[in-house]
Amino acid sequence: MGKYISLKLFFISFFVLFFSWIFVYKTGINRLVVQSEDTVPALFLPASIIKEKTLYLDSYYNTMIQRYPQPDDKNQLRGLTPYYLEKVNNHYLSAFPIITPLVSLPVFYLPIKLGMPVTWENMIFLSKISSMLIVSASGTFLYILLKKHFLDEKKSLLLTIAYIFGTVNFAMVSQSMWQHGTLQMFSILGLYFILNYLNSMDKDKKLPDVFLSGLFFGLAILSRPTALLGLAFIVTLVFMKSANLKIFTKAALCILVGLALNVLFFLWYNNKYYVGIQNQGYATQLLGSWVSPFPVSLIGVWLSPSKGILVYSPIFVFSIIGFCIAMRKGWHENIQYLVYFLIVIFHTFIISLWKHWYGGYSFGYRMSSDVIPYLILLIVPFLNSDIYKKYKKAFIGTLIFSVLVQIFGMFFFDGIWHAAYDQGNKNTSWLWSIKDSEFMFNVRRVMVKLKLLDKACPKCL
Repeated sequence: MGKYISLKLFFISFFVLFFSWIFVYKTGINRLVVQSEDTVPALFLPASIIKEKTLYLDSYYNTMIQRYPQPDDKNQLRGLTPYYLEKVNNHYLSAFPIITPLVSLPVFYLPIKLGMPVTWENMIFLSKISSMLIVSASGTFLYILLKKHFLDEKKSLLLTIAYIFGTVNFAMVSQSMWQHGTLQMFSILGLYFILNYLNSMDKDKKLPDVFLSGLFFGLAILSRPTALLGLAFIVTLVFMKSANLKIFTKAALCILVGLALNVLFFLWYNNKYYVGIQNQGYATQLLGSWVSPFPVSLIGVWLSPSKGILVYSPIFVFSIIGFCIAMRKGWHENIQYLVYFLIVIFHTFIISLWKHWYGGYSFGYRMSSDVIPYLILLIVPFLNSDIYKKYKKAFIGTLIFSVLVQIFGMFFFDGIWHAAYDQGNKNTSWLWSIKDSEFMFNVRRVMVKLKLLDKACPKCL
């Protein structure tokens, strides 16, 4: 019965995501199909692997730059190599991690092998399918995790709905081949297996689960390096819950073995294709990109009218409440919730120092979407408390509102607001305007359509 519900949840989630996109696209409400140039290499990398058995994107370079040239000042000096590619020994490679395209290979494989032309339209369609499948799968894995380790079936479904449809997973992560979706999926799997171990009476019997946890957390890190923070705290949790050093040492070795397989894979493709770590896309950004106006940027991560976590997913107010409930009962008994909270706080702190803490051209809190699974888990103490019974309607109302915000994003995130107001990372005052916020701008767009207003903003035609 449990497997049936999980499969049903997976397919229903996918069809809701898919038909939501098809509706807004085919009706012309939102014709944006590639949300950001960041995802462009991921569109063509599966085709390159399947057709040419290589990570090089040389065959698709002209196709990509004709539609998205995007040269910045630095790359302009090297020719017209866009920021989303790296040029190594006269070959073009993705400037971003390659795990999402690799995970997507099953979706691309059969159509390409059967002769589907590698065109923008075809690759975009397959990428949409892949992204939606990843979010649906991660939501299903989250449901399984919640049901086994935290909540009853109904509450597990409720939090899974919040995860898939009440966060930017709906309007952003499921709509393009971002790195965030695979990071979340592998982090949830890593959590599932480590909790199997921690909640077991026979720790030695569950050591294979610890290995799998290390393997999946390693894949999360390869998907996006920010997952390393989550792993560091999870290892700390294992240490704190180990009865003695011997037990912890066994678990730590199993995690390291799982991680080592990922390290070996990374070293292989890095040395074979990228030649050196300096050619990995993030390597060139590490030194000069920590320039955000802290602490204003940290407040913005949470409360910016156009990017804040609590603005775009107010359901996470209950994550804070849940954490407070857990700590009121004593942090020793609820140390896992303290760990989840610290992962969220440290992640948002680090992201707030990054020059693009707001996520660039994207809907909502993209840069903080990596910690959505932990924010969801922090709601658990609230749902398990007597307070939930008293404020259930408030919780359901906030969840519905969060879903409506994401539906709004499905309808209106087409880049026009960014084009009109985005002033880059040096002056972020545009992110604090309520009157010209993304939401209010889109409200005015509706009013223009209804002929109640002449134009949505002074800069718009």
